[in-house]
Amino acid sequence: MSATTAGDLGQPPAPARGGSSATWFVVPLLLAVSVIVFYPIAIILVRAIAPEGRLDWALWASTLTAPGLLAAVRNTAILAATTTCLAVPIGVFFAWLIERTDARWGSLSRLLPVIPLLLPPVAMAIGWLFLADPRAGFLARPLIDALQALGLPLDADQVAIQSWAGLIFLYVLWAVPHVYVIAAAAFSGLDPSLEEAARICGKGRMRCFLGVSLPAIRHAVGSSVLVCVISSIGLYSIAALIGSAARIEVLSVYIYRLLNFSYPPRTSQAVIIGLLLMVLIASIWLLQRRIASRTGHAQIGGMGIRPNLLALGGWRWPARLAVLLYVLLTSVLPLLALVVVALQPFWRSRIVLSDLSLGNFAEFGASAAARSAISNSAMLAICASTAAVLAAGLVAVIARHAGGRREQTLGIVTKVPTAIPHIVFAVGVLVAFGFAPFHLGGTWLILFLAYAAIYLPTASIAAESSVQQVGNQLTEAARLFGASPVRTFRTVQLPLILPGLAAGWASIFALVLGELNAAAILSGPRNPVIGYLILTLFDNGTYSQLAAIGSIIGVVSAVAVSAVLLLGRPRFARSAPRGG
Repeated sequence: MSATTAGDLGQPPAPARGGSSATWFVVPLLLAVSVIVFYPIAIILVRAIAPEGRLDWALWASTLTAPGLLAAVRNTAILAATTTCLAVPIGVFFAWLIERTDARWGSLSRLLPVIPLLLPPVAMAIGWLFLADPRAGFLARPLIDALQALGLPLDADQVAIQSWAGLIFLYVLWAVPHVYVIAAAAFSGLDPSLEEAARICGKGRMRCFLGVSLPAIRHAVGSSVLVCVISSIGLYSIAALIGSAARIEVLSVYIYRLLNFSYPPRTSQAVIIGLLLMVLIASIWLLQRRIASRTGHAQIGGMGIRPNLLALGGWRWPARLAVLLYVLLTSVLPLLALVVVALQPFWRSRIVLSDLSLGNFAEFGASAAARSAISNSAMLAICASTAAVLAAGLVAVIARHAGGRREQTLGIVTKVPTAIPHIVFAVGVLVAFGFAPFHLGGTWLILFLAYAAIYLPTASIAAESSVQQVGNQLTEAARLFGASPVRTFRTVQLPLILPGLAAGWASIFALVLGELNAAAILSGPRNPVIGYLILTLFDNGTYSQLAAIGSIIGVVSAVAVSAVLLLGRPRFARSAPRGG
């Protein structure tokens, strides 16, 4: 696989035309990203940590010694480590099966592992609550009754979703598709010559995967680890619904309680914890970059490539069944539970066909507020994911060209919002843009700014993984022929990093569509979104209507995410022969 540098071409690159136009475009982009990311953080830091113009060390001491914080940190660390150790191998292995072997069958197989993306985490958690609640779950309750009838009493806590096992299961369920889309984008652009050479040398299927394919996408694997750690630390909805019922408190729930269950809200303590998380995540990111730079990785070369699928022989159908079993256990069952409860007048474990109706959906259709929330969320998801992915892609290309410390600095800038809990960042956005001189409170625009900044790290991780795999020889060749930086990006780099950008877009779209944390602060009757609607329904205990809105979100996400993932594939992948 080619990894040619400028010196390998034998002459220095020719001066690029249009450099000034690129500068006029790049500088405003970087300024806009910096303002959207850092201005809310700066405002809330100044007002919360140093309200009198000086640092209050007593506040730091009381925050770090508060009861419950140590337990929340310990639980979060256990959850993040376990989720990463399980989700990364599963997601990467599924990506290899579908992108590099004949276990796939047409375009459908590419969409199966990302089905969990089609539901917001809160709807997915509620779907599994409908299935595995020991009192009224569609699976748990009949299992307990059947075992008791056979004289085999089963403790209800052993099958309850409200437990450590249930919490880890749901976190892994949510994390696997995010790993898959990053790894699949890397595998789809991988030169097959290395794998073919390994097979010629007599390496078996698993040795080829572990010794050749996996090391070739080190950057994607590292990015997947980073995504899992970041997501596990910041995820609120699953932890609040399942973890709180199991008395397992994590940092995201702890911070939410500081802001919403204390009077007055302890914003200063929440911000201090967010700062410490920012330092931690920046350190993990720098460590991942250092490891990736030392170990090396494969790059997309300058010649067209078509992946030759590895024949699994008798293992092909077991591999397919493993993917189908994963989808059944993690997506199909909770989706069916959501639909059934949405058709019921109220949630109960016994399904009576005569009671099923479309009343909950009709009620939503008749509600102007519900229609407005759905349309606002769909438009926000499209605009915020597009803006975040385009900005992250351009910043990643600029950072790669700059190299050195400037590359690290730009990478840290795009990761900063991840370290601040979404609900804390939303407070900063409200304080910064909601009042004078901007007066954006209660508008669609303030939600757009918050979502674009909050999910910029997700887009940045996907973009960096894709940009790192594009060989330098391609852009250098374009400059040799006098192409401007803008034209080089548009005609050379963008088509090659498009699969990774499409994966990032799909992830962000699904996340924004059912986002809860920022919606709790920035949304209201004047600018309702689905997250605001979900919070209202959950607080009222109207599970049937909550299941209905979850089903609607699933349909909208399924159509949008499937279309983007299919259209975002490289051309050679679209024309690759199907597995039998």
